[in-house]
Amino acid sequence: MILLILAQLTGLIRSCIKKYFGVSRIWAALFLIPIVHAADSAELAPLANRSLLLGIVNTGQQLVAVGDHGHVLRSSDQGQQWTQQITPTRALLTSVSFPDAQHGWAVGHDGVIIATRDRGETWVRQDDGQQLETIFLSVLFLDRLRGFAVGAYGKYLYTIDGGAHWVSGHPSDAEAHFNRISAGVDGTLYLAGESGICLRSSDGGQIWHKVEVPYDGSLFGVLPLTAQRIVTYGLRGHIFRSDDQGARWVPLSTDVKVLIMGGIRLRQGPLVLSGQGGNFFISRDAGRSFQHWKPADFGTSVADLIEADDGAIITVGEAGVTRLHIP
Repeated sequence: MILLILAQLTGLIRSCIKKYFGVSRIWAALFLIPIVHAADSAELAPLANRSLLLGIVNTGQQLVAVGDHGHVLRSSDQGQQWTQQITPTRALLTSVSFPDAQHGWAVGHDGVIIATRDRGETWVRQDDGQQLETIFLSVLFLDRLRGFAVGAYGKYLYTIDGGAHWVSGHPSDAEAHFNRISAGVDGTLYLAGESGICLRSSDGGQIWHKVEVPYDGSLFGVLPLTAQRIVTYGLRGHIFRSDDQGARWVPLSTDVKVLIMGGIRLRQGPLVLSGQGGNFFISRDAGRSFQHWKPADFGTSVADLIEADDGAIITVGEAGVTRLHIP
């Protein structure tokens, strides 16, 4: 009976969030603690590649995606076929990072941090299993030793020994959600979060400086393009470009007011931002302008995306994994 009540409350909260804020269940799921205990092991699911997935990475040898119920999926054929790996959790996994082809980490709800040393075939827990109130939203490893896990209410952990020990940090006095951590080509780190929070570190995350963005809504990522040029994006179709690491910003208007959650730069140069309702924004002039693109027969919200080795765009979101080709 208790589980039934919790399930009903969870559904009610998600419905209210979608009704009043106009966002998909991806955004709602990120901030709702699942009723499944994180200590349970994931189970094989025949349709895992069609379930809610929130993070994806190209390791250079394969694609790895993570999502609901502790699902970790791998593909060695550019996202055509997927194999699920058993993990030591059934918590919602929100983000994944592979600094090289062998070593990887994924994080999620219930304070879960899992790691692999064999290309994602086997995974082990690195958290203590006691931080059930913690929701990690993003993970980034610079190499097999140095990494970061960030999340809701200013949660910020870092490690210098491959996750054997995690240390808590405080890059900001505000306890706002940190939605994504990313790294530039010159090693500069960026943190994007709610209330227009954008932070920058030029010393590997030891000291963070606030970057003033002319927007007080949630930012969901910073996409570094060069040592100086960056693009940030967030709620209601907001996109901003800076040519001086955030000292000044240029708003890039869009008439499609949807949540934008992910962004990549393709090898051939175009930038692709993705978000709610199957809406994409493409720039072919290094972020100076963006054009809206909505693929035919594609209406699902996208949480993250990467480029496969064959040039296809691989998205993950409400409908699982999808392969797309930009026009």
